[in-house]
Order: sequence, then structure tokens, then C-alpha cells
Amino acid sequence: MLKNCLLKYYYEDFYQLCESMGGETETLMCALLNAKADKHSISITLNSFGTPLNDPTMRETDRKRLYPSIGDLYPAGVEQLSKVDDDAKLMSTLSIFPLYKTIFEKLLTMSAEDFSIDDEFYKLEVKDCELAFEGQMHLAVFYAYFKLKEQEVRNLVWISECIQQHMRAQILAFVPIFSGASPWRCDATRKAAAATH
Repeated sequence: MLKNCLLKYYYEDFYQLCESMGGETETLMCALLNAKADKHSISITLNSFGTPLNDPTMRETDRKRLYPSIGDLYPAGVEQLSKVDDDAKLMSTLSIFPLYKTIFEKLLTMSAEDFSIDDEFYKLEVKDCELAFEGQMHLAVFYAYFKLKEQEVRNLVWISECIQQHMRAQILAFVPIFSGASPWRCDATRKAAAATH
């Protein structure tokens, strides 16, 4: 609870700082932070299933307070997430958001061994961070650089674990960085990158 509460305030304060900078830094960083806030809200909801936070009274009070007041899900999606109590209702709630609908449709069609919601969110974050390198004269590139480095470390840990556990067939199941297949995720990010070219 404490960690999630601190993350909520971190995202909100960082968002306000980026808004105050203006220009392309504001556009790109706010898009990146909106995506992080959405992931945070969805993760809180998913991780609360089967815990006291999923109790009807806790959903409307304690769990709702952990959702950031930024992101594409805010405010209507966050309000609906505060009422969700199982996977089916979560998928129904997110079905009005095309990006998240796609992720949760994969959840229905793929096996647990082939699918990880965390990996899907990492893929989105990598694509968004790669886009930060398309613009010019902004500070979002520094944030994106460190986030991509974090993913690189996760990839190296994954590869090392696969080798150690003799699961070489799974080695390529990491999230590639700058693989060349980065579709434009966010209109605001795409417009900011296009405006600089």
C-alpha cells in the first residue's frame, strides 16, 4: 500500500513538473507518464483480486485512492476500475480503450506460458521510449534512455536465467529494444515527433 501510494504521488508530481516545462518535453513526457499511470492503475486492480483490497468497501476507498489522477484511464476509466472485482469485469471495463482491449484479448486467447501482462506493458513502454528519440530539443530522451536501460537489464537477466535453468528454447522471449518494428502508440507522441522532422 505504501509503495503504491508513493508511486501515485510520484507520477502526479512528475507529470506537473513536465507540464510546467512546456514544449516537446511536456508533450512527450506527459504521454510517457500517462502510460505509466495507466499501467499502475491496471496493476493495482489485478493484484487486488483475492486480497482485502477487493472487498466492496475497500475498493471504493483504499484501492481507489491508489489510482493516479493522470493517464488515459483517468477519470472515467479509473472510476470504473474502482468497481471491478474480477478478470471478466476488468476486461469489460478496459474494452472501451482500444490499446488495453488488445492486451486483454491476448490474455483470453493465449496460454499462461505464452502470455504475461507485465511483458505486454513492457513492450508498450519500450515502444513509447523509442519514440522519444525521434524528437529534438527535449528532455524526455533522458527519461527514455534510462527506461530502455532498465529493460536491457531485464532482458539480460531473462537470458541468463534461461541459460542457467537449461531453457534455451525460451531465450528469445525477451522484449527487444530498437527492433525496428515500433508502431506509433500515442497520437500526441507521434505528432510531437512528426513536428520536429
